[in-house]
Amino acid sequence: MAPILTPQAQAQAQMSLTPVPGQRASSPSGTNSISLGLLLDFLTQKTYHELTVLSELLPRKTDMERKIEIVKFARSTRQSFVRLLALVKWASSAAKVDKCAAISSFLDQQSLLFVDTADMLSHIARENLVHARLPNFSLPVAVDVLTTGQYKRMPTCIKEKIVPPDPISQNEKANVLQRLNQIIQHRLVTSKLPSQLSNLSIVDGRVKFSVPQEFEATLTLMGDDPGIPWRLLNIEILVSDPDTGDGKALVHPMQINYIHQLLQSRLFGDENTLKDMYNCLHSFCQSLQLEVLHSQAQRLIRERWGEHVMIDKYTPGQLLTLAYWRTQSFNIGKPEIYSLSIGIDTNDTAKPLQINHEPQLSMEEATDVNRAIRCDRLSIERLLVETILMRSKVKLKELQILLEKELTNVKTMIEGTPAILYMPIIEPCSQSEYLTITIDMQTGTYQPYIAHADSFLLEELEYCLNSEFSKLYQYISKIRYMLSMYHCKQSILQLPCTCSEKLPLVSISEEHPLAKLSQNRLYIRLIKHKNYYVVVEFNNSKNQNQLQTRYYLFHTKKAPFYDQASGGETPSQTEGETGNTFLEPLSLVPLDAKSCTHGPDTVIEAEECGRLKKRKLGSSLVSFKKQRMSRYCEYFQRELAHIIALCDRRIPFISLCEELVDQNLPFQGVQVEADGIGLVLKLCSLPATSSISEETRTAVCNALLECSFRLLGRNHLHWQVQLLFGNCPVKSTLPREQGPARCMYLSYELTSPIVKQLLHDWKAVGLLYQPVLELATVINDPDQPLSSLVEVRSYTYQKLTLQYGKDKTNTVTIVGDSRESKFHLLLAVVGSATASNSHMLVHHQLQHEFNSHRSLVRLMQNMCDSQLLLQAISKLPITPALGLSPQASTPAHMFVIIPQSSIHIRVIFRKTYCLDILCKGKNTVTIRDGAYCLFDVSKVVEGKVVEGLTPTASLKTFLEMFVDESVSNMRRRSVNEDDNPPSPIGMDTGDSFLMSQHHSVPSPMARLGGATSGGFAHPMTPPTAISTSNPATPASPHTSMLSQQYSMSPGASGYPLASPPSIPSNIVPSPSSTMLSTASPALAAGSPSNIHHHAPSPGSFVPTPSPNIQMHSPATGPFISPQSISDNANSPYPNMGLAMPSPGQRNWPASPSVPGPSPIGRYGVAHSPGMAATHSPGSSGLGQTTGSFQSAGPMTSRPARHLPSRSWAASIPTVLSCEAINKLFSPAPPPGVVGGPAAHMCSPMERFLGSVYSKKHLQRVLQMMGDTLQVIPSNEPGVLHFHSDSLQYWVALNPNTMQTLHLQVKPNQDSKERWTADEMQVLERYFDTKVVCPPYKPNAIQAFTRALSAPIRMMKDLVQLMRLELLPDRTLKWTLQWCLTIPPNDPSGLASAGTAAIVIKNKMLIFIQLTRIGVNLPPGQDPQTVIIPIIHDIQNNTTTQADLQMKRKTPATSSIATVSNMLKRWNELCQNKVDCTIFAAIRDLMANLVIPL
Repeated sequence: MAPILTPQAQAQAQMSLTPVPGQRASSPSGTNSISLGLLLDFLTQKTYHELTVLSELLPRKTDMERKIEIVKFARSTRQSFVRLLALVKWASSAAKVDKCAAISSFLDQQSLLFVDTADMLSHIARENLVHARLPNFSLPVAVDVLTTGQYKRMPTCIKEKIVPPDPISQNEKANVLQRLNQIIQHRLVTSKLPSQLSNLSIVDGRVKFSVPQEFEATLTLMGDDPGIPWRLLNIEILVSDPDTGDGKALVHPMQINYIHQLLQSRLFGDENTLKDMYNCLHSFCQSLQLEVLHSQAQRLIRERWGEHVMIDKYTPGQLLTLAYWRTQSFNIGKPEIYSLSIGIDTNDTAKPLQINHEPQLSMEEATDVNRAIRCDRLSIERLLVETILMRSKVKLKELQILLEKELTNVKTMIEGTPAILYMPIIEPCSQSEYLTITIDMQTGTYQPYIAHADSFLLEELEYCLNSEFSKLYQYISKIRYMLSMYHCKQSILQLPCTCSEKLPLVSISEEHPLAKLSQNRLYIRLIKHKNYYVVVEFNNSKNQNQLQTRYYLFHTKKAPFYDQASGGETPSQTEGETGNTFLEPLSLVPLDAKSCTHGPDTVIEAEECGRLKKRKLGSSLVSFKKQRMSRYCEYFQRELAHIIALCDRRIPFISLCEELVDQNLPFQGVQVEADGIGLVLKLCSLPATSSISEETRTAVCNALLECSFRLLGRNHLHWQVQLLFGNCPVKSTLPREQGPARCMYLSYELTSPIVKQLLHDWKAVGLLYQPVLELATVINDPDQPLSSLVEVRSYTYQKLTLQYGKDKTNTVTIVGDSRESKFHLLLAVVGSATASNSHMLVHHQLQHEFNSHRSLVRLMQNMCDSQLLLQAISKLPITPALGLSPQASTPAHMFVIIPQSSIHIRVIFRKTYCLDILCKGKNTVTIRDGAYCLFDVSKVVEGKVVEGLTPTASLKTFLEMFVDESVSNMRRRSVNEDDNPPSPIGMDTGDSFLMSQHHSVPSPMARLGGATSGGFAHPMTPPTAISTSNPATPASPHTSMLSQQYSMSPGASGYPLASPPSIPSNIVPSPSSTMLSTASPALAAGSPSNIHHHAPSPGSFVPTPSPNIQMHSPATGPFISPQSISDNANSPYPNMGLAMPSPGQRNWPASPSVPGPSPIGRYGVAHSPGMAATHSPGSSGLGQTTGSFQSAGPMTSRPARHLPSRSWAASIPTVLSCEAINKLFSPAPPPGVVGGPAAHMCSPMERFLGSVYSKKHLQRVLQMMGDTLQVIPSNEPGVLHFHSDSLQYWVALNPNTMQTLHLQVKPNQDSKERWTADEMQVLERYFDTKVVCPPYKPNAIQAFTRALSAPIRMMKDLVQLMRLELLPDRTLKWTLQWCLTIPPNDPSGLASAGTAAIVIKNKMLIFIQLTRIGVNLPPGQDPQTVIIPIIHDIQNNTTTQADLQMKRKTPATSSIATVSNMLKRWNELCQNKVDCTIFAAIRDLMANLVIPL
């Protein structure tokens, strides 16, 4: 596009022949051009001009015409700017065109030059050279030049008129100048020179005369004739004004020329020409100096000094007089006039300016002042300042003489410039506290200053010095009092006290000691002690430089009023005092400073330093800091500091003694400890504690050797009470507690009731001492088993720290609280422990139980027995996580641990299953299904707030796999023990065996509540066949006596039960006392024949056949066969006449139990009968402990028992060893997996519960998907059977391990040809390894179930995707992972992370994750991954990426776009529309997708 040129631009381009800066005159092609900026300016100006014309013409036209003109203007302007825009866009890319145009233009110019040259040569040859002729050649000139190389025929006149002559040489110049210097020296020697011109120099034939601060003159001679006059070459005036002249010359050049001519005319004289020259220049320079000083004085008065300086007289060229200190002339007593005169000496005009002072100065002083004008810098201000400084020094000397005459003991001194008079007011004081007096430079008055004085006092002192000198001594006394008070305030600045000069006191009488004190006093309030003050009184002494100081201890109390009319002091609003509080004086005690500072516990530092000077340096006890303080801190009041410190230490002991007297405690009084290190008060004895036994009270009183009080601290005082004990009952392992005597230190606040607190702590010592005495008898006996498990780490009489366990890495600290009469337990770990204390789970329960029985032996036995159990339970994951519940966005717990007591734990799995765990002691633990009622196993625990618990299927079978030989002798091995519904049973089954053999250390259940407080009700065992009676197993009560004796709930303690009658000869007792896990009543806690347990057990009320014995129970028929039970008889024993009716509606008919609802709450505390007092009052608070994985040791497990499928089988407690529990709850690889990626660390219990939970959730999902997947009733117990259109599925637990859930797939009869065995195997393996695997996500099961409901064609492709995930193809670029749930980093934002990621309707949505393989990545860099949402259109058979841009909050990335384009291209190229395209499209992505890193 060609440039747009306006007419003005065209005219300018045509007229301009030279290039304009910034504008190119012509383009390379020769055409005229214009710069873009200038073109833009022209266009803007044109638009503005047209707009201006429109604004002037439009008002005259009609509305329609105006609109037309505006449209025309807008259209033309728009077109112009559109063209300009196009030009600008073209110009941005016109650089190459411009270069080409320049090259073309250059070539055209070269071609034009060649053509022009040829034309010109042709023109010259044809026209100009036709008539051309050459002149005659100059042969002589050519011969000369060619032969000689010169041309000598040039006329000489040219050389003479043009070429200058040669200059003289440097040697000739030097000779001439040296001769001229000699001539000048001769003339000066023979002439008379003034003495002022003695400063001269002769250089290069010139002589220079220099007079400082006046002038410089340069002269020379024009020959050696004596009659030749001096020639003046140059004059320079040296007078300058640096202050007001601004560096400019003071004499005009015309004046210099005039003086030059005048002096030259004088030099033509006959005699004394040089003297005349000096007189003339000297007179002129002095007049100029006076003029400069006058101008400076005017400016000084105008700008700085003002009326304080005045020009009295000024005569130009003669005299200048200045008056200063003009206010001194107005003094009434002695008026003085001070002036300064500068002028020319009339007697000898050759002298410099003279200075006169009024009044006269001494010769030495005047000489020092006159030096100011003789310097290189001419300044009237400097002269004035030097004069005033000298006058100030003279005036201060006069004042010094007067002061030393009146104050004989005061030594003053004058120092510095300007002069300052220093006078010490009081001794000792620092140099900064001297009274300093200076002279005001402008007024000449005295100006006093002293540190710490207010402005009012300084103004009065100044007036006194200048007008009323006689009152000076009164003000000096005031200053002494002021400095003394300031010294006192500064001396106690770091002490805990505050100062005030007045107190808000109530009215006092004139006879009061406080009224007789001097008015110059200081009140020092002791902050640590309310209502106590130290009063410092100041009085004059004979020595004028010192004051007499007295000290008093002032005790006050708060007063409710203030009587101002009675003559009391006015209250002062000082710091630390409030105007609304008044004080009433109580006592004023004088303090002797000497006795206070020379007591047994106080030493004056100065005296100490004096004594230490005689000692060696190594034995000095005074620190360097104290030595510096005594040397430099002159004002420090050591006596006052000692007195305040003494009061601070003594006053608390006064209050302590009063409190001890009130409590009737005998004491020995306040004593000074050795070497004066402090004060101590010792008690004679402490009262006996009533809350402990007499034996313990006597033992602890005999162990106490001493009780002493000390006051410690500097800034914060507190009491320290030392209790010294001997004969400690236990030995601790700490090195500091190994001596024969032990100290216990108690700390109390100063303001607290110390004696009451001491008595409370003494009571706590007695409370803890009693259990310690009991513990000492056990741990000090090496024969006791507990002594090897427990050791005392620390015993401070306030708290006891015990280490327990096999490795002794766990500690428990018992601290007594005397106010609440209970103990607190603190748990911790020491040494090489890798996890926290496992008993933190039952911390509240342990504390509650210990406060109930207060036996350290029972506590430690309980903790040692339950340590392994709690360590195993603490390994369970309890941290909330996402994806563990169907609500993916809500965090859920995997396990919830709810302690019921210190040995009774409930473990909830995902709010569904519950494990009831009870520690039995002796390395045994019982586990039951906590979902069953404690008294009726057919009744599931009901809840009111959250969902109820669900019985755990196959729990009994799973637990039997972990029973080892260590507990096999306590159990009854019977394959049919679960054939009958169990009776109400508690967790204390099997405890009788342990208790029957070990009576010295009771079981945990017996330690909790005694003989009658078992964990739950005991089992009921029916009478058996006739046999010989076993003395160790008494017969069960006869059924004929039940109607008269059994009228209370099972397991209740304290109800009567008659002795059983004699057993007939045809009845054989049950052998369950030896091996049956459901204990026989002979050894149960409630058996009437058990001498150790006095609570009857109803365990004999339920008929249960003995194992492996062919006999018939009397109640076998009606109990097992539900059809034999009549409608009006709900009890299995309708003819026994039980007073307690059987419940109506139960899950298992004819099972005897307690009527009414279950006493156990959901997730709450299960209070068993007889055990209500032993449970923790607060069963909430989940212990959050982390247990590190420890590989379980080798355990010999007996073969799993194949029990019949009974839902209530797990309600019967299973006895396990602690090693089995540790193996059950410790993370371990899956069964059969040694290591590697498949070895997911998970506990066997978590795998079992997760598998059961997954199976239950799968059943729930199948019920919701009844249209596509239908459940088939199965005769096999524990097997879930369902089918789809073409396949049948069986889901069941692995019977060998019970820790994994397996899927078995078989085709339907009509679909056998559609499915291969390999495809079904892939489906089974994928279900086992990817769906029902930790952490057992329910949404993953739901997603997999949806996939099973897909059509066969799509299902086959999904199976192929599963194969690719299970067996990755390394020939592809990417590996596949099928996301059953939406991953956290899903870019689509379709749903929250963890939601089921498969949706099948008209279209199917799945998520896959591709991971790049075969690429060498640098260390630390993760492989490339991409998450792809895939949409398969079932009707159109197309597979594309889900278009979720509306849902996505972030813009689409390049990888998403690349995948989408590849899938679209693949769908376009794919010709096979018969087979499903899911697998083919995804495999194409895995083979060909390339995403840049």
